Amino acid sequence: MNIYLLPYTAFRHLAMALWCAGAGLLAWWAVLCLMVPLGLASWGAEWDGPVLLCSVAVAITGASVAGEDNLLRSPLRQRALRLALAVLLSLALTGLGYAAWTFGLPTLLPPESPELINAQDVSLVSLSYRAGLFPLMGVACGVAAMVVRRFEDPVSHVFGGLASGLFGGGLWYLFNGTNLSTDFYELLLNGTTLGKDLYLSGAMFAGGAGFSFGLLTWGVPDRLYAGWLRVLTPTRFARRIPVDALDGAAKERFLGHFPRGLDLWLPVQDGVMELHLSVAVNERQRYAARGLSLQGTTVHRFLERIDLRYDPRRPAPLETELSSGDRVVLSAGEGQTVVEFIMLPREER
Repeated sequence: MNIYLLPYTAFRHLAMALWCAGAGLLAWWAVLCLMVPLGLASWGAEWDGPVLLCSVAVAITGASVAGEDNLLRSPLRQRALRLALAVLLSLALTGLGYAAWTFGLPTLLPPESPELINAQDVSLVSLSYRAGLFPLMGVACGVAAMVVRRFEDPVSHVFGGLASGLFGGGLWYLFNGTNLSTDFYELLLNGTTLGKDLYLSGAMFAGGAGFSFGLLTWGVPDRLYAGWLRVLTPTRFARRIPVDALDGAAKERFLGHFPRGLDLWLPVQDGVMELHLSVAVNERQRYAARGLSLQGTTVHRFLERIDLRYDPRRPAPLETELSSGDRVVLSAGEGQTVVEFIMLPREER
């Protein structure tokens, strides 16, 4: 998780999801290696479930918190303390949830009934008797991450954790039934599952729970990026200036060819007037372009063209919100200048 490796595109919303999914898969793989090829698992069969769930929960929560600290460049001591707290909380809450479901469910079933016998059978992997373990694990991960983040976005953490647990449990069940050759229509009509492979179902559970947890609870914040203006025409090609102020306050940058006081000077022979365009940002980090000249000022984006040339009949200049990748064409006479608005990591300042 490095902000320099996350461009300001739609992919940045999947970065934390893929990061947590990888952590969940590594936890599943580590538990599997201890149990099967290495043979170091000295616990009984009744501990397989809690060990796997607690390992996946610790990995997902720890990855989410560690990924946030990596992006925010937190001090090393703060990273260690936050990671330790996240790991301990997720481990404790997942263990408590597993115990509450395992010992609480039999008390709700009739004595000496087949359902009670099945619920107490540790080797039974039917979702009918394990359904509550997955959402409880997800909620435990969400609550642990929420506490570490000082109760930031509690709804996203609690319900996002719940959804991630349900999603992981659904994948676990889906790949834990009959044969992979099951007809798709039979799957839809009869409710049969896609496969009968406990190893694959465990991997899908760990990866799916991590992916949905990272996607729903905490994403890469926009405050890590800042807007820049970059010249694309040959005269001052690649010349760029930041729009945001250092203290995060509202700011406005002016473009033109007036000899003094402008933030970005552009030559008059390239179609730029004395005061041609300004780009402003407010406290909520919303960017807007304002046309200040009677000459051509057009914002170009996908399937859209916006004319911002100044209208003297209006009390204020026209403006439009800018998004990363928008291009502004400044033209007067035969000259023309193209300026691009892009979002770059704020650390580049």
